[in-house]
Amino acid sequence: MQSFSISKFFLSLGLLISLANHAGAQAVQVTARLDNASVTVGGATTLRVFAQVVPGLRATTDRIFSWYVDVLNTNDVAASANYGGMLKVASDNHPSTSSTGVTLGANRVAIYDTFINLPGAGVANPVELMRIPVTGLSAGQVRFAVRAGTGVPELSADFIAAPLGGGDPLFGGSYTTAFADLQVVTGDTCSPVLQIARLPGGTTARLTFTPCPGRTHTIESKTIFDNVASWQPVAGAPHNSGNVVVNLNGAQRFYRLRVTNP
Repeated sequence: MQSFSISKFFLSLGLLISLANHAGAQAVQVTARLDNASVTVGGATTLRVFAQVVPGLRATTDRIFSWYVDVLNTNDVAASANYGGMLKVASDNHPSTSSTGVTLGANRVAIYDTFINLPGAGVANPVELMRIPVTGLSAGQVRFAVRAGTGVPELSADFIAAPLGGGDPLFGGSYTTAFADLQVVTGDTCSPVLQIARLPGGTTARLTFTPCPGRTHTIESKTIFDNVASWQPVAGAPHNSGNVVVNLNGAQRFYRLRVTNP
């Protein structure tokens, strides 16, 4: 029987240390982010999940030893996660002690691995657990969330961290920031119309429009309507509220709305 060890941690026959009912606060904070928080229908981005030992334990922790989580997709009509394209570039990926999980509906459960070969994993800096390609399918919003792993009875601890110099292991993950929201928009079909109305008193005007979800909006102006003078952003850009008040200083001025993605 082959085994690997760090401090008092062991792997044996592909089973991570299994301990139930661990007391105390969570040792690891889990976070998630998307490379792009807004994509068009058919567009792609990448979901990345990270973990780091909580600040109060970093000085006495050697590394995150093992991890075991699920990934949830709250709206698979709006976006799909390509779990088959999952990468775990920082983990050990040992065939007997790792798994890319099992698909259940729109979710992926029972994803686990170890950091035996990565000194200091998740201590001074967050360590990437996984990256998953994501594709926008239809207009809408989707949240990708991470939770403690399920589906493998032998793995009762979602995170195990190794203390410096031996001693009792540290357990548990916090998932309060373990989510990322994606806005899927329908490309160029959103065409807002800029409207201008002079306000009482005559010295100011209100510029309004209906914003496009997931886009950046900038109202621009110039005093000469030709192909030479450049458009300049109105103060306070970007103007994603769809409501901007401008001063009327007596000079002729032209306005336009520029919409960019994101």
